[in-house]
Amino acid sequence: MKASRLVVVTVFALFGAMPALADLEQQRETFRQGWQAAERGDQAGMVRAIAALPDYALTPYLQFELFRQRIDRVPETVMTQFLARYRDWSFHDQLERAWLRSLGEREAFDRLLARTGDSRDIEVRCHVARAKIRLGRTDGLVPEVRDLWLSGRSRPDACDEAFAWWRRQGEPDADTAWRRFRLALDAGETGLARYLRRYLPADEREWADRWIAVEQRPHATLRQARQWRDLDYARLVIQWGLERLARSDWEAASESWRVLSRHFAWSDSQAAAVEREIALFRAVALDKGAIGAIDALPEAVRDQQILAWRARAAMSQSNWSEVLASIEAMSLREQADARWRYWRGRALAELQRPEAMLAFTSLSTEAHYYGFLAASRLGQPLSLCDETLHSDDAIQRRLLRDAEFERVLELFHAGLPWHARSTWRHLSRRLIDREIEQAALIAAGRGWHHLSIVALNQAGRRQAYPWRFPMAAKGTVLAEAKRYGVDPALAYGLMRAESAMQPDARSHAGALGLLQLMPGTAQAVARRNGLRYNGAESLTDPEVNVPLGIAHLGELHRDFGGNWVRVAAAYNAGANAVERWVDERPDTPPDVWIETLPYYETRDYVPKVLAFATIYEWQLERRPQLLAAEIRPGSGPAAGFVCPP
Repeated sequence: MKASRLVVVTVFALFGAMPALADLEQQRETFRQGWQAAERGDQAGMVRAIAALPDYALTPYLQFELFRQRIDRVPETVMTQFLARYRDWSFHDQLERAWLRSLGEREAFDRLLARTGDSRDIEVRCHVARAKIRLGRTDGLVPEVRDLWLSGRSRPDACDEAFAWWRRQGEPDADTAWRRFRLALDAGETGLARYLRRYLPADEREWADRWIAVEQRPHATLRQARQWRDLDYARLVIQWGLERLARSDWEAASESWRVLSRHFAWSDSQAAAVEREIALFRAVALDKGAIGAIDALPEAVRDQQILAWRARAAMSQSNWSEVLASIEAMSLREQADARWRYWRGRALAELQRPEAMLAFTSLSTEAHYYGFLAASRLGQPLSLCDETLHSDDAIQRRLLRDAEFERVLELFHAGLPWHARSTWRHLSRRLIDREIEQAALIAAGRGWHHLSIVALNQAGRRQAYPWRFPMAAKGTVLAEAKRYGVDPALAYGLMRAESAMQPDARSHAGALGLLQLMPGTAQAVARRNGLRYNGAESLTDPEVNVPLGIAHLGELHRDFGGNWVRVAAAYNAGANAVERWVDERPDTPPDVWIETLPYYETRDYVPKVLAFATIYEWQLERRPQLLAAEIRPGSGPAAGFVCPP
């Protein structure tokens, strides 16, 4: 028996052979040492920890990690039993996926087909296709492989054999090849699109070349397009190019369309689609002619997005009658949204219509950004009704005896928050709201604020503000806010919006921690301010992340003259973008400036931060001033908070 196989078998021989360590803290320390051994690839150290922890709640996680590291050496019966025993545990799917991939790589095809089930993992599915080909089980396989092939991204190497077999069956046909070519271009994968060109019919490849050209050099290619033959492919390529160009340069797209609309036999739907994109991004740019361009569109393409940007273009011009007309043209569902209720009231007020008071009054009792704005405009206290939560000792004792909830708490304590959250998601499906609420209180009491927030949202306790808006790392936040001249309520509002108090939060862009800092930004801020920074992973430590994030806020505060609206926008979109928007619209009222931001993420982010910061003003027991000062400069703090009867 090979040594690595012996290690795996020894795990099961020792499991349960030694008495449990009596002291929980000693168990936790032993687990920590075992997990550190796992990170080093020290299998002997992992085995020692497993043997010493037969009754500890997290011991199976060490077994999982050992099996994952030596996936091709685990006896099949051992793996099968382990996966069956821990079917509902957070590591199950990851380990099963690794095991199935390993079977495919080792060409254990009979065993693979017996165990794959309905796996959605692309690599596993490709191994399954290979297995069926090798074993001669190819009935119905052509459409299965076609589904694997149709992607805008490159596929794993494990798919190559299945794709080669599929091509020997006469695939792909022209329609399938064009579909994947378009998927690749839509995904920005130009290199893949060039590769896929070979699968297109020879007499159609020139259109693929032109399609790539319009993606790479839209201005020049569209200028040449008037010389193309009037074919279906020509119109498809031009339409795609014009719609893409409109997003970055609506004026160039409009000029190209002015010429090309006369040179080709466009269908009504094609023409409407192109004109819609040009009009939309003309409105996003807040061009003076955007309203007229939108009004010239066929009614079929004047959808809710178009009407929203018509309203924004109108408010950027202080054309309040057209703001009102845009809102009244929206669906009843859209009109009922708090955003458009506020802007309807705002337009009515600017038009000095008496209905404005009623519009603001009905909105002012709601605890969100637009409700707070409406109350501020009426000069009334902001509406905030706190829901008090009470501990239920019986339910909490029952939860603390629940093995799965015990795992959640131990996983958080052990620094394995991903597994903790995954385990909580599984557990919460069998809990009633009252139990979820009590679990939130337990988590909050132990300082695990993210779980508390998630649980209270699940239980529908949205007015439990002290728990849904916790003051995590309070001492650090208040001290650093004072040091860098940052409003602590805004710092907390940003933190809550950025990470929902999850210290290990990671964005797709690579931002990390409570205040979601990019490593490059953190390094530069640390250097300028003499702060601690030990690489990207250190940003998951609140004692590193919070000082750096608040120092960054302080720098932005100075750069933008103390304007917290612009600071929040810059924190999300970057200082350069905000400087450009300020230069383009220097005298725009703050609420209009926010509503007309071209980035949808920032347009939603700034109101969220301001609303959350307002709730933190309530937490800090002070009169609300951020919204009043930023949205209506010079108006002073609002009249306080009130819970309407």
